[in-house]
Amino acid sequence: MEGDFGYVQDVCADLETGTITSIIVPGNNKMLKIFSSNNEIVIPWQKIKCIGEDIILVEI
Repeated sequence: MEGDFGYVQDVCADLETGTITSIIVPGNNKMLKIFSSNNEIVIPWQKIKCIGEDIILVEI
């Protein structure tokens, strides 16, 4: 499945460990409603496979 979800809007972090737990992107893709709430998609950090200069690859 491919999709362009736009820019990362926010990140969630565990303040005790200092690690990122998830990223949040716009929720305009109807196929990803399993992660979606309030028109945004929360992608768990474990699903992120690669971060490049202008792209993030996610396993869904």
